[in-house]
Amino acid sequence: MLLVRNIKLKVKEDEKLLKRKLGKKLGTAVDSFTIYKKSLDARKEPVYVYQLLVETDNEERYLSADVSIYKKTDLHARYKKRDCTCIVAGYGPAGIFSAYRLAEAGFRVLVFEKGKRIAEREKDVQRFFERGILDESSNVQFGEGGAGTFSDAKLTTRIRDKFIEYILDIFIEHGADEKIRYENHAHIGTDEIRRIIERITDSLIARGVEFHFAEEMKEIIIDDNRKICGIKTDQGEYECDHLLLGIGHSAYTTVQMLKEKGVHIEKKDIAIGFRVEHPQSLIDERQTGSLIGEANEYFLRYKGEKGVYSFCMCPGGMVIPAMSEKDTIVTNGMSYAARDSGRANSAILIQIPKEEFTDGYDYLHELERKAYAYSGSYKAPAQNIDDFINGSLNELKYPSTYHLGTILYDFNDFFTEKDLVIIKDALRDFDRKIPGFIDEGIMVGPETRSSCPIRISRNVEYVSVNTSGLYPMGEGAGYGGGIMSCALDGIRIANAIIFSHEQIQK
Repeated sequence: MLLVRNIKLKVKEDEKLLKRKLGKKLGTAVDSFTIYKKSLDARKEPVYVYQLLVETDNEERYLSADVSIYKKTDLHARYKKRDCTCIVAGYGPAGIFSAYRLAEAGFRVLVFEKGKRIAEREKDVQRFFERGILDESSNVQFGEGGAGTFSDAKLTTRIRDKFIEYILDIFIEHGADEKIRYENHAHIGTDEIRRIIERITDSLIARGVEFHFAEEMKEIIIDDNRKICGIKTDQGEYECDHLLLGIGHSAYTTVQMLKEKGVHIEKKDIAIGFRVEHPQSLIDERQTGSLIGEANEYFLRYKGEKGVYSFCMCPGGMVIPAMSEKDTIVTNGMSYAARDSGRANSAILIQIPKEEFTDGYDYLHELERKAYAYSGSYKAPAQNIDDFINGSLNELKYPSTYHLGTILYDFNDFFTEKDLVIIKDALRDFDRKIPGFIDEGIMVGPETRSSCPIRISRNVEYVSVNTSGLYPMGEGAGYGGGIMSCALDGIRIANAIIFSHEQIQK
C-alpha cells in the first residue's frame, strides 16, 4: 500500500476531485483510495492538504518525496488465559482502554465506577440542566465514560504514539465515523461518543469483564508489605493482584482516602479561569478569511509573567454546568457532532503555581463555593469581556448558552490584582490575533476543573512509588489532559502489566 502526501483541494472543491489529483500525482489511473490525513492550511488562501492510501502493484516504481510504502502494524494484544485479577477503579478514557487492553490479553478484569451507565446518567444530567437537581454520584463528572462523555469528545493530542491508531480503530469499530482517522482536529461530539462508549462497554461485558456501576470504591486494602491486595466499596470487598486507579480529577474524597492510607501524593500546578463565548461566524471568518461552512477552532496562548491560554475549545457548542458537589458552580464546554449551535466557546485559563496554595482541592472548591454564594443558585456568574476589561457591568450582549441561566458578576472581584493585570493583557493579545474577541465576547464562569491539582507519584514502571500493585493513571492521577492522552496512559499501564506477566512466565 502507498501513502501519498501533499494532495491539495481548495476549501470549496469536492473531494471527488481527489481521485483525479491522486492519479496525476502517481501518473496512473486510480480505482479507489482511503483518506489517511486531512488538515487545513490557512496561511494564505485556505486549502485542505490530504494524505491518501492507495493499493497498487509494483509499489516501488511510484516512490518519491511525496510517496512512500505504508504498512499497518497489528497492535492488538495476544490473548492468553492468565491467572490474575485486575481491578480498574474509574471508567473514564484511562479506565476504558486499560480494561479493553487487559481483557484482550486474557486477564480477569473488574471495573468499578461511582456513577451510572450512560442511559441513566443522561437522565440525571438532563434533570440537572433543566431543573437544577444535582445527583452527586451521577453527573457530568461521574459515570460511564467519565467527564469526556459530556464534552466535545476531541481526539487531538500532541503526543506521538503508535497506539493512537489503535484507539481510533476501537472507536471506529464501535461506530465512530472513519473521518476521525484523518481529520487534523478530529472530534466525535457528545451525542455520538455516548453511544460509542455504550457499545465498547457492551463488547467488554461480552468478553467477560465484570462491571460494577453505581458502586464507589471507599478504601484500598494494603498488606503489611504495602502491597495492594483488594478494595472495599460501599457494597462489598474484592481481592485483586493489581489496582488501576483512573478516578478522574473530581474524585476529591478518594484522594483524601489515599492520603490517609499513606499513598505518596504531591501537589502540582493548576489553572483557573472562565468560559468565553463568541458568535461562531466571527471565529470562522477570522480563522479562514471566509465562511466555508465548517465550525472553526482556535488555540490561543499568551506568555507573560504567568501563562494564559485557551483550553477545550468547542466550536458550535455550548457552556454547561459541570458540578459534582452541591452548592458549587463549575463550568465546562461541550458540543454535538454537528457543531451547529452557532456559538463558539472555550476556557481562558491562567496558570496558578503550586506555591500559591496549600491544598489544591481546597483552593478550587473555595472558588466554586464563592461563585455559588454570590449567585445564590446554579446560575453562573457572567460578564461582557469588554466590561471586564473596563471594570463596568452591563447587560450581556446576548444570552449565554449555559443551561441554567446566568447572573451578572464583575470578574474583577474573582482574581488577584496581579492575575487581573496578566489576564487582561492576555485578552488584549487574543483580540489582536482574533479581532472582535473582546468586543463581541461574553464570559461565564468559573472554570476550575481543567487539570487535577495533585499527582499520585509513580515510577518508570507506572507503579506507585510506595504502594506496589497500585497503578495511578489518567487525569485524576495527574498524568493526562484529555481523551487521547488518558486513553494512551491506560494502555501504557496495561502494557506494563502484560509485559511483567510475560517476563514472569518466561
